[in-house]
Amino acid sequence: MKLKKCSFKFIETSLMALLSSTAIASDLPASVSDRYIALGIEHAQSDNINKSSVNKESGHEQSIDLSLGYFNQTATNLTALDYTISYSTYSDDETDDETDDESDISGSLNLSQEIFSKNLMLNLSHFRRSYLLDQSSSDVPENSGDRDVFTINPVWIIPYSKRAGFQLSYNYIATRLSDNDDDDTDRNIIGLAWYHKLNTKTRFELSSDMSDVEYRNTGADYQKINVNASIEGQLVAGTYLVQLGYSKLSDDDSDETGAIFKLAYQYQFAKHNLSLSAERELSDSSLGLGNDVADNENEDFSDSQLLWIDRIQLDHKFIITSRLNNNNNIYYQQEKDLNTDEKDPRWGLGTGFDFKNTEKLNSFVSLQYSESTLVSDFDKQITNAIIGAKYLLRPRLSFSLQAEYEKQSTASISSYDEMRYTARIEFRN
Repeated sequence: MKLKKCSFKFIETSLMALLSSTAIASDLPASVSDRYIALGIEHAQSDNINKSSVNKESGHEQSIDLSLGYFNQTATNLTALDYTISYSTYSDDETDDETDDESDISGSLNLSQEIFSKNLMLNLSHFRRSYLLDQSSSDVPENSGDRDVFTINPVWIIPYSKRAGFQLSYNYIATRLSDNDDDDTDRNIIGLAWYHKLNTKTRFELSSDMSDVEYRNTGADYQKINVNASIEGQLVAGTYLVQLGYSKLSDDDSDETGAIFKLAYQYQFAKHNLSLSAERELSDSSLGLGNDVADNENEDFSDSQLLWIDRIQLDHKFIITSRLNNNNNIYYQQEKDLNTDEKDPRWGLGTGFDFKNTEKLNSFVSLQYSESTLVSDFDKQITNAIIGAKYLLRPRLSFSLQAEYEKQSTASISSYDEMRYTARIEFRN
């Protein structure tokens, strides 16, 4: 399953990078479009199919998946979607009996569309990702759940000059967890903003929004007010955003207030693409920051917690030569429970190289390491290393081989190490 996850996240990251760069850019082509559909079949051989330290058995996984990707940007709308449907079976080598099976749908959708007028916009988004139900256990089918986040966001722009105006918005966000409906939430957000374009590439904004958040089954509801001032702009080869604000959260028991912020910087140098972001937000364990990031699978979405969340992330791509690329990332996130003052920090880093050996052969290697918190700070560590190659048999048909080593270390019996070999054939149109 790791091979699909890696390739899928690469595609999605590319689409999201283009999506974010279009937010304030004005010199993009009138239309940009890309699409694909892919069918993949793979077989994986593992020396620890159950990811266990006490019951280490060899076995194999067989899976099939169908993926669909689409991106289209015009003068009046933006659409980006990327979804994968997969089915896998797991078998023990000793008996060759099927021990488990798993089906899943994952992916994301982002849509921004003018309605009747350039001053009336409708934004829709959705993402669905898997996560660990029990963070102290291992990544096996029975410990996997799915989380959906839906957003509906109509925006009405009311200009009173060529440079300035007001903006009214409504935001509905629904969070649904497949295995714990006690943490399903609905939130209704009404926003008002005043903006002023300082020049053709820089915009200043004052905004305020009021949120009403309802836990559908537990009654752990609360209200929140945010007030922000921001400036965003377009650089010669990049974008930036600086947003500072104040937040007040109120529930039946108490109020919590404090400063919030969001910083973002993206720039493309001659051979380097750099993306840096940092933010602090008052939120809850159901939605978190609302970001679709890979390390969300290590987050605990349960217990209806109200949280201060801090995050910083750096992504870097180095185009070493026309045939060799290097991708690097590092992040740190900390969540503080408002009721207990307990902090749950986690961090991770990764690096990877992609090499185009020939017109038909590509090879790749990656290394990732992360630490998260179960009981004490950073008491869970995961190391993952992958090396592999992909060969183009036909213009639309490819064959991939990869070897993967993964090690998880915790204070409990969920520590394990696994060596996995995967063969995959894929048709992509």
